[in-house]
Amino acid sequence: MSAFLLCYAAWSAIALGMDRHHEDALGHQGAAHHRRHLRHAGGLLLALSLWLAARPPGEVPASLGVATWAVALSVAALAVTAAVTWQPRRTPALGAAALVAGLLVRAWGG
Repeated sequence: MSAFLLCYAAWSAIALGMDRHHEDALGHQGAAHHRRHLRHAGGLLLALSLWLAARPPGEVPASLGVATWAVALSVAALAVTAAVTWQPRRTPALGAAALVAGLLVRAWGG
C-alpha cells in the first residue's frame, strides 16, 4: 500500500511540474524553476518508493517487493492521469495526502 501511495504522490508532483497540468490545477502557470523542482521531487519520490519496496518488512523477498512496486507504479500513473483529467483542482491535495499516508503506512510496517 505504501508503494502505491508514494508512487501516486510522485506522479502527482511530476504531472504538476508540467505547464498544462500546473495551470489546470492551480489556475496559473507558475515559475519555471518551481515546476522543475516539482518534477525533480517526483523523481526522487519514485526512487524512494523503489528503495523502500526493495526492502520489504519481514521475510518477504526483495524481488517480490520490486514486482509489487512495478504494479503500484503503473496503477498510480493511471490514477493520477484520471485525477488530472477529471479533477485537476484536487490533484495537489490528493498528492500531498498520498505522500503523508504513504509515509505513515510505511512507518507502521505496511
